[in-house]
Amino acid sequence: MGKGVLKYGGKSGILPKIRPVFKHNPIRSKTPSEIQQESQIEQGYAKDVPLPQNKGNRRNLTFHRVQPPKEIITVEQRIKNTIENRIPQNIDESKLNNDEKWVLKRDEIRREFLREAYLTEAKRLEKLDKLKENQLKKQKEAEQNHLNKHQESEAVKLTIPTIESYLKGPIMRQRTPEETLIKNEQRLLNRKTKELEEQSKKATQLLDLYHSASNFITTEEELEAAITEAFEVRVTDYDRSLDHVKNKLNSTVSFAYNSEYNRGLIEDKALGELNGKPGLETVKDVLSGEAEKIKRQAEIAANEATSSLPQQS
Repeated sequence: MGKGVLKYGGKSGILPKIRPVFKHNPIRSKTPSEIQQESQIEQGYAKDVPLPQNKGNRRNLTFHRVQPPKEIITVEQRIKNTIENRIPQNIDESKLNNDEKWVLKRDEIRREFLREAYLTEAKRLEKLDKLKENQLKKQKEAEQNHLNKHQESEAVKLTIPTIESYLKGPIMRQRTPEETLIKNEQRLLNRKTKELEEQSKKATQLLDLYHSASNFITTEEELEAAITEAFEVRVTDYDRSLDHVKNKLNSTVSFAYNSEYNRGLIEDKALGELNGKPGLETVKDVLSGEAEKIKRQAEIAANEATSSLPQQS
């Protein structure tokens, strides 16, 4: 692929422009929008410039300061002038040879093809005119909406705050007593909810600390026993723990460790526990007597179910 092909977007060349079917004269009059667009285009000879003189010109041209509109020839007129008026009349095909019959048939095919081309092109131009008209209509509506949106009305001009209005009173509307009461109640609800969440979080942390207190070393005897067990009795466990830490740093067992940790979190969340021990909700149920109430109801239901079973002889 050379430079010549790349110049045309990878193609071998550019196709020629399509020749218009209605080349010289239009088939309809100009629309108001087309007349308005052409009126804005400066064309023709200026006012103070004299028109050229047609001297010695064999074509007998006539110069105009502004080009006159072209004659409108409709599709029906074109079909009549170009096709129907050129159909040969009073031809006896029995007296014609094969070549003359073929010429006659060929001309008929060409006339029908031209008629179809005229009608198809007229429909295409009509559809194109409708699309252009709709597009122009939408564009005008968008421009009008934009203008109405940014155009200041008299009401807006009269209600724009001024320095005097700033000095006379507040800029914003004050809340009504009902709105103030609703706002205060909402703020109180938000504050109480936040405080309850903080208290539950602190209680959960305190309960976790309570569960962990069983493993705390509080006396010198316990400290000596823990040191002896760690460095003399459980040397193998210490080496295993050291290897576990090294493997964790090398990310060789991080996946298994994370899986075990995540499994513990899921179990605690599902059972309402803390590291396998009773959680805050369980403690609340015990203190309030709800757990004992549920236990008694379960025992009564079990006894009733047992008594309703048929006894074996």
